[in-house]
Amino acid sequence: MIRQAADREMASLAAIGVTHLDLGCEFRGGQRQVIYLAGEQHKAGVEVRVAAPQGAPILDAALELGIKIATLPRRRDYHPLNLLALLRILPSSPTILHTHDARAASLGALAHLFRRDLTLIHTRRVSYALGQGWSRWKYRLGTLVVCVSREVEDVVRGAGVRRTAVIPSAIVLDRYSRREPGNFGRVGIIGALSPQKGHAQFFRALSLLAHVPKVWVVGDGALEADLKRQAENLGLSEHIAWKGRVESSLILPSLDVLVVPSAHGEGSSGVIKEGWAAGVPVVCSDLPANLELVRDEVNGLVFSNGDPASLARQLDRLRENSALVEKLVSAGILDVAAYDASGMHAAYLRAYASALPV
Repeated sequence: MIRQAADREMASLAAIGVTHLDLGCEFRGGQRQVIYLAGEQHKAGVEVRVAAPQGAPILDAALELGIKIATLPRRRDYHPLNLLALLRILPSSPTILHTHDARAASLGALAHLFRRDLTLIHTRRVSYALGQGWSRWKYRLGTLVVCVSREVEDVVRGAGVRRTAVIPSAIVLDRYSRREPGNFGRVGIIGALSPQKGHAQFFRALSLLAHVPKVWVVGDGALEADLKRQAENLGLSEHIAWKGRVESSLILPSLDVLVVPSAHGEGSSGVIKEGWAAGVPVVCSDLPANLELVRDEVNGLVFSNGDPASLARQLDRLRENSALVEKLVSAGILDVAAYDASGMHAAYLRAYASALPV
């Protein structure tokens, strides 16, 4: 019965197709999630396309998988040329328009005002509060808002959105190799060099350690110069290697600890799941979205956000307790199986089916 229902849902989806809309001109976690989902849908035979501004890296990523693309002339959500282009791109028959960032949600909602036959799906990936006015109404205009965590769903529902679902972000499990021996206790942090990722409190924690490990900082962003100055002021420069933007799958096997010190705004951390897949013990902040993934002392360690001393204590524990490391790694490897992209695809299939008109 379940298989028959899934087959019917897939047949319906294949018939009407999906256009994924993302207005980001970077390729970070959100865009990667779009490609994972669109790729799974494409493999399943769904008529799928990715629409994004001209030059956006997500378009090249889609083409590499054989996914159709549609190019928009501008990045701005309110630009009339973008609205005209999107309306031309969309099939004339009923279809699904799925937006993946705040600007795309605006453009998608505007298109929906002109095309009431669209099934408009928004995905919300961050836990920041929605603003007033249009910032809320664009989500209320959606047929369904998919939230990547329960915390995000609470925020969205608090803004008056009534039709929601929770589908966590995913990874492609077979991209990740297991941690290699001989990493000499190396600690890594992976993510954009931006305030919400928590590099500053991580560096303060390192400065409290009696034995400072070798550290890889992986990522790029606007805070790079400020963070390098902070590291120098804390006497950490000789311990830190700035790796720039590198695929996490190439970095994780060379780490013995992965720190995820998110300070605010986290939705459903992809890097936590990546650490689990690579068999690297994870230490994360106690943001609610992180705690939906990490069970303290079971599949990771948790520290108090804003308390560098708490993070320093957890790092010391991992350095001193190999049995704890193995326990956390084993649990993480088991838990990450629930977050493969194939499972996300199946969850979205059910969500689409619930949103489509009968």
